[in-house]
Amino acid sequence: PARAKETLPDSKERMAAADAELAVLTKERDTIVASSAYEVAYGVSEGTPVNARVQKRGEPDKPGDEVPRRFLEVLGGDEVSQPAAGSGRRELAEWLTRPSNPLTARVFVNRVWQWHFGRGLVATSSDFGTRGELPSHPELLDWLAARFMKTGWDVKSLHRTIMLSRTYQLSSDDHEGNLQRDPTNVLLWRFSRQALDAESIRDSILAVSGMLDPTVPREHPFPPVDQWAFTIHQPFYATYDSQHRSVYLMLQRNRRHPFLSAFDAADPNQSVAERLPTITPTQSLYLMNSPFVHQASAAFASLLIKDEGNPEARIRKALQLANGRPPESADIAEAMEFLRDYQSRLQAIAASGHDPEAEAWSAFARVVLTSNAFLFVD
Repeated sequence: PARAKETLPDSKERMAAADAELAVLTKERDTIVASSAYEVAYGVSEGTPVNARVQKRGEPDKPGDEVPRRFLEVLGGDEVSQPAAGSGRRELAEWLTRPSNPLTARVFVNRVWQWHFGRGLVATSSDFGTRGELPSHPELLDWLAARFMKTGWDVKSLHRTIMLSRTYQLSSDDHEGNLQRDPTNVLLWRFSRQALDAESIRDSILAVSGMLDPTVPREHPFPPVDQWAFTIHQPFYATYDSQHRSVYLMLQRNRRHPFLSAFDAADPNQSVAERLPTITPTQSLYLMNSPFVHQASAAFASLLIKDEGNPEARIRKALQLANGRPPESADIAEAMEFLRDYQSRLQAIAASGHDPEAEAWSAFARVVLTSNAFLFVD
């Protein structure tokens, strides 16, 4: 007992130090939680698996026989191991990507090819069955699928393989003999000219004009669950300005983005295997009159005026940034003539508070950002 009394003060000091350290750590934890270090997002979580029951006449309040959980067997192939617990999503994914099933890899490779060339090796990208079209280059499709699986489903390696190929690097120039034999370019004797998709057009305008926000975006302006009061007649609409890439925009099924919908963005209400590009007057009118395009043009012009003092150097930089290639002498001469004519007209009618030079360069920037050279990939 005497010895215990001697060590008791030391134990109290250690307990006090531990309590103080715990208080500091607790305060740090509360600070981290209060600062929302982790964003909240909707996701899928594992639940307790249960067997379904046959609903008599389709009525949920009249359950019938119990149906044990199983995977589809009518499609044939290897059997899927039935998990004792869990949803079975992992087992299904492993079954779809098993080495003895090249179909998944072939479909994936075909979608990537379609993304780069505008048309898949199998034109019916969502139908590889008997009702779909046969592949135009079956050996190439099989080779790419086999290589894709061999590299561990490495998507970057697949992109690199396609983009470093001679086929991808071909020009889009026509050849009279080839055009007569293969007008739709099924045999890939040239690169088919493609229009940029809606997201790429918007992102390119933001990037070239210097307006693109490269920071990590915050959460979407969606109200908390306890504040929901939406009805079919008063749905939720998220209206907010964003200069981040289009992939970060909030997708609303009941109210599509005006810019993206005008340029054939995918309909979020259905599965879209292939976008069908259109050329409509609405697109031209949007590019000419949209406040977004005018704002980007003014920002682009300000960037050119600030960085380059020589008009020819400004033109060269503008066309290089927008088109990704050095401009030709004829392009520079035509741009110089446009700027002189536009600025002289503005000076003749300019009111107070206007800057003819800035407005002329803004108009030139708008021409560049709405040109076919900017909107199409050759």
